[in-house]
Amino acid sequence: MNSKLEESIQDLMNSFREMSDLVLSQLIHLEKFMVTDDDNFRHETFEIIFENERKIDGLELTINDKFINSIVLFQPVASDIRKLVAVYRMTINLERIGDLVINITDSISSIKDSEEYREMAGVILNMLLSGVSMVEKSLISFINGDTEYAIWTIKNDEIVDDMNRKLLINSIKKASIKARTREMLLSYVDLKNIITNIERIADHATNIAEASIYSLEGTDIRHKKFPEGTVEK
Repeated sequence: MNSKLEESIQDLMNSFREMSDLVLSQLIHLEKFMVTDDDNFRHETFEIIFENERKIDGLELTINDKFINSIVLFQPVASDIRKLVAVYRMTINLERIGDLVINITDSISSIKDSEEYREMAGVILNMLLSGVSMVEKSLISFINGDTEYAIWTIKNDEIVDDMNRKLLINSIKKASIKARTREMLLSYVDLKNIITNIERIADHATNIAEASIYSLEGTDIRHKKFPEGTVEK
């Protein structure tokens, strides 16, 4: 490999790892934000999340510039192009996960003291933890060159979707035995927003896993189905 190209790709990968670590950190902060009853801690975490989002947006622009420079200036071969394109695709999904963390944080701030949120918080947290695991393993797949982590992530996307549907059904059942007050309606709107955004995090983790397989094997598996069953990881 051309030494200048190698340096360029390594520089891009360093920025990508920094962005990956920051997004994973955001998901950990969101988990803490969901479970704490300490208003001061919640406020501090809220500030950290929004400051990190600013950094994530900056890293997306940096990686985009480095991606273009690597392609234009050094004319990489096919295998290097696959890696660069995979990083670019993953970066877009990581940035969107960051946006979803902000959306969820805003919604939780609106309904954190409601009875509806307290009833559903445990189930929502379990959904979030599933999404976080998918993001982690999809990134490990790419960084460690392990396609099985990517396949595990893609298969488990359907599990998170199923959890989402069951959670909504459960919420509707609970709502049917209570007075349809304005406060409760607003709470359910925010709850649905939180649930939907967590599901989208899982979707973006799947996109990252697909990009990882594209980089490692040169195979585009988007829109393809895998056999039933999960890969133990």
